Amino acid sequence: MSNLGRPINYAAREAKVEAILDGAVQCFVKKGFHGSSMTEIARASQVSQASLYQYFTSKNELILEIAKRYSTSDLEALRRIESASDFLDALERELYLTGDKVKTIMYLEILAESSRNEEIKQAVQASFKELFIASCEMIKKIQVDSGATYLFTPEEIAHYLFAYVDGLSCQIATEDVEYSPERLRQLVQVLLKPNN
Repeated sequence: MSNLGRPINYAAREAKVEAILDGAVQCFVKKGFHGSSMTEIARASQVSQASLYQYFTSKNELILEIAKRYSTSDLEALRRIESASDFLDALERELYLTGDKVKTIMYLEILAESSRNEEIKQAVQASFKELFIASCEMIKKIQVDSGATYLFTPEEIAHYLFAYVDGLSCQIATEDVEYSPERLRQLVQVLLKPNN
């Protein structure tokens, strides 16, 4: 029976892609990017290897798609923070990636692979730049709206926040450290304290 002319079931296709990406994340977190095979990813995704290759022809494509989705998710979270009535409350709520050990380990795996793979490096750098610029714009708006002068520029504040989140990510991935909304709040309050 020919599939020619049959409509594509986009919901089923997206569900299959999600299952494959979830399976890839499981494998990459457990065995690393280079330690995971496409066979293991297909098994973890509960799809045939032939089906896996219909959607992703390589582990490189998989990690690029995972990185793209993480970036999209981070930007969406930033937009929710920006539109919230209370910046600090929204920031605490949205830092779910930092508190999720699996996502944190996967994030670090993406960064590690970007140090060896130029294509992934470019994707990570583009994502970071977009997120950093959006963060600076949001912080600048907060500073302008308050009418006060500040010790730190929006770029410095974004840099310190990114460094805090990245450092905390390393601790969460390697130790039994929990994300602390209170410490984040303290850091942001210090960074956004008006210059007297």
